[in-house]
Amino acid sequence: MKFENTIKSLFGKEPDEAVKELLKNIEEDYGEVPFILQSMSDKPNVLLPKIIYDDAVLRSPDHLDEKTVELITIGVATALKCDHCLNMHLRVADRKGISDEEVFEAILIGSALSSTAVMAQAMRVYEKHKKEFKSKDDAEVECEGCIAYENHNGKHNSD
Repeated sequence: MKFENTIKSLFGKEPDEAVKELLKNIEEDYGEVPFILQSMSDKPNVLLPKIIYDDAVLRSPDHLDEKTVELITIGVATALKCDHCLNMHLRVADRKGISDEEVFEAILIGSALSSTAVMAQAMRVYEKHKKEFKSKDDAEVECEGCIAYENHNGKHNSD
């Protein structure tokens, strides 16, 4: 459904009626209604803005085709480790005729980016740590009482 159609369908309707219609349209597009939208269906004040935003971003992009958007959602769900989203979007990909090879590559890309993000975050912390403790003497003063320092320097509690 295009964003403009979503907006047009909302005006002049009661919130509950608008929710039912939009969820029906989503089900027609995806083949199911995502769990999170079902869970929010009794809160139109929260659900309607979410559907409007999601519709504008996920179902009405100007420069990406439907298949590309679905493959991106699979990669992101992979990176975020969201089994629920991944399972739903795998079902949607099947319904939309996206090949297993394309899905597999999206999963590989998502997992590679996830791994890189974890590594980048850890390396930033590590580099900051190295700068804060430039010399071994600085670390010794800071860590003399800690078990890691004692183990690393061959000292034991019984010494």
